[in-house]
Amino acid sequence: MKKFFQFSIYPVFMISAWGLILWAIQTGMNQYLATIPIIALFGVIALLLERFMPFEKEWVNGTDWNLDFTYYIINYLIKVSAQFSFIWLSTYVVFFDWFPTDLPFWAQVLLALTIIDFFLFFVHWQSHKYQWLWKLHAIHHSSERLYFLNGEKRHAIHQILEGGPGIIVCLVIGVPQPVVVAALALLAINMMMQHTNLDYKAGILKKFFCVAELHRWHHRADYKDAQVNYGAWLTLWDYLFKTNYDDPKIYDSKGVGEIGIKEEPDYPKSYITQMIYPFKK
Repeated sequence: MKKFFQFSIYPVFMISAWGLILWAIQTGMNQYLATIPIIALFGVIALLLERFMPFEKEWVNGTDWNLDFTYYIINYLIKVSAQFSFIWLSTYVVFFDWFPTDLPFWAQVLLALTIIDFFLFFVHWQSHKYQWLWKLHAIHHSSERLYFLNGEKRHAIHQILEGGPGIIVCLVIGVPQPVVVAALALLAINMMMQHTNLDYKAGILKKFFCVAELHRWHHRADYKDAQVNYGAWLTLWDYLFKTNYDDPKIYDSKGVGEIGIKEEPDYPKSYITQMIYPFKK
């Protein structure tokens, strides 16, 4: 029974959440009333599941909940602000009409999400190569445990740098705004499952999607070990750029080891000090 649950929970969780989001937006409901409550609902479900069957018992409780919740709210507001800017710009500026709006809504959403996902991957990848970007991105790696909420733990500037290019491209090629809203909501759900402390197995799906089994390798405390699995949704980009990594034998027997930034054991713990930290020498 446990094995059945482990292998079924990821597809059931994702299909249920995605189905609800697509249905709600297509019914004409306000896009934010359609997406925010659904994201919150699945966040609560993820929270309960983590306590029912955690990957690491030591990660179940921590002192970082308030900090990570602050990050989640602020960074989601940044996303919403970007979406309102999308609406405002589209009313004043005529861009290209290149996006295939004749496709079914779900296909448009997946195509837009693929575009956004590539730029998320690329900026994330470069953030591990250049020191000035790493200083901003390191906040995401400062967590010493992984759970559903810290997927959105990012410096506000890095949130804009990482998410902005994909949204701008969508604007320029003529992606409808509801499609972008749905794509970002779907991404938020996957980010929960990518960082969750739930002991699930994705099976064959981990060949295609960035699940927790893969992303936990990326959060290993030793910097040189963390240079793998940069994707947010699709594993395609990691395979193309040869940054993919997985070792099921070690994973199943020993786990992934220590999480965090070993090189910076005294990383600040509050939101304000973490915002300032990248700009210190």
